[in-house]
Amino acid sequence: MKISHLPKLGLVAALSCATVAFAQNPFAGTWKVDYSKSHVTGDTMSFSPEANGKVKFTSDNISYSFKTDGSAGTDPFGETERWTKENDNSWKQVSQVGSETVTDIFKVSDDGKTLTNTESGTKPNGDPINSSTSYTRVAPGKGIFGKWRSTKVSNDTPNTAQIDANGDNGIIWHIPQMKAEVNLDFNGKETTPTGPTVPKGLTLAATKTGPRSFKLIEKMNGKLLFTGRYTVSADGKTMTEYGHAPGAAAPTKVVFQKVS
Repeated sequence: MKISHLPKLGLVAALSCATVAFAQNPFAGTWKVDYSKSHVTGDTMSFSPEANGKVKFTSDNISYSFKTDGSAGTDPFGETERWTKENDNSWKQVSQVGSETVTDIFKVSDDGKTLTNTESGTKPNGDPINSSTSYTRVAPGKGIFGKWRSTKVSNDTPNTAQIDANGDNGIIWHIPQMKAEVNLDFNGKETTPTGPTVPKGLTLAATKTGPRSFKLIEKMNGKLLFTGRYTVSADGKTMTEYGHAPGAAAPTKVVFQKVS
């Protein structure tokens, strides 16, 4: 599940379940992302000037406009966004949803060919946020304006996924750091996650595709955000997500290692 907004999104106190159901459910357990085996780069974002001093930000099929004077605006996920232009090559973004505040610093290299996004803040459970993403320019532009493709991701505090069995045909997916969870039946019906930073209008729908695999559809107010396909290895030690957002240049691969 994609959760940079949940982050793209992610991406989901164990609840009690029947012992037999737990044993038969290959997805149950605690999973942690192994970035050394994952491929999470290749996504694109762009900044383009608009009228009245506004800037349009686009990432995959999501876009919104803002001013760089620090004034408050709202993104498609309902988060409050404040952008400040420090100079042509350095902008600051402060995002707030509920009690969570995240600060992103965007800096362009002196030669204008690379951009670094450094993110900091605190997760709802109090854990720190400390990550960075490097981008390469793929379309002309001055300063931050232009189109960029991610080439490297570093995350010192990735979220863990805690999955419990939900009867014989479903799962309960928790993301403890975000205090978020979703109760999924493998019937393809849309379900609303819960949590202090879960955006209003977000839905998830899961369909089982095999004895150790399922497909997950993520939407925002009915608009498709992300499709992920999850498969647990035969030995039960790894779970791999192959995901794709509409308009994305390349799919992502996220490998989870089972830690308990």
